[in-house]
Amino acid sequence: MVPSKLNLKQEKRNWLDLPSDVTFNILNRIGMVDILENAQKVCTAWRKICKDPAMWRVINMNDIPRFGTRLFPIEMCKHAVDRSQDQLVDITASADVSAVKMCKHAVDRSQGQLVDITIVFLYDDDLHLYVADRSSQLRRLEMAHQFFFGCVKLTTVALMKFPLLEELNLYEIRISKEEIETVGRYCPMLKTLKANKRGYEGSLMRYNEIAIAIGQNLLGLRHLELIGNRMTNVGLHVILDNCHHLETLDLRRCFCIDLKGDLGKQCSEQIKYLKLPHDPLEDYPYIHVTESEYYNTLILLLR
Repeated sequence: MVPSKLNLKQEKRNWLDLPSDVTFNILNRIGMVDILENAQKVCTAWRKICKDPAMWRVINMNDIPRFGTRLFPIEMCKHAVDRSQDQLVDITASADVSAVKMCKHAVDRSQGQLVDITIVFLYDDDLHLYVADRSSQLRRLEMAHQFFFGCVKLTTVALMKFPLLEELNLYEIRISKEEIETVGRYCPMLKTLKANKRGYEGSLMRYNEIAIAIGQNLLGLRHLELIGNRMTNVGLHVILDNCHHLETLDLRRCFCIDLKGDLGKQCSEQIKYLKLPHDPLEDYPYIHVTESEYYNTLILLLR
């Protein structure tokens, strides 16, 4: 039976009539950019919900358009270039500045309730410290740098301000022996560390220093990822001999270790979930933009 026009009219619902907790649940799923740029502008009721600190307990900057594969608003820029009709004499890409401001605004809205933040590419010392000064309840911190250029490092002072931190995930972010020691001293609840790099950087000695620092300072670790680490068996031995609670160990692309003998046996017996150096990286969560990819995209942009 085909419903009458009258019945269809009666079935229409006003989104504003939804209970506030249902609206909150829906808006909480659409991402930081859509909330700040669109949803909060719909009506007074939605704006009130969007300003609730509970909405900002988790901040994920992955939904900000960025260069290339979501690394920069390339289509918007292309459109602007087309509009110039060959009269363009100057071009400036300033998306990062507005994105950092947006992230800081989201942190402010959390009013100290932030427990989980993911910062991609836009990371700098100032932003790291800004989050640390306003987020003493933080449990999870993820940072990723996706370009071939720039040396992105942690900020030691900021790490001292996360006493409840349980998970620290780093992708293409440089970490030092001193910073691991700081984490061990000021983040006693840390259970997960991911220090992953697709490209090699530095000497074998530096990587062994990092592995030894992990083994000596992060004894409560349950989950450890060291993708692309250049440590040798020396560093891995220290980790296995000291991190007795370790359940997960990811050694993909750790090509300087030899697991054929007793060390491999110790890994198999001690670690519940073990990933080996030559295992595939298909689940690696970030695309690392190489120098050639970067300049090829710029060429396409300016055609």
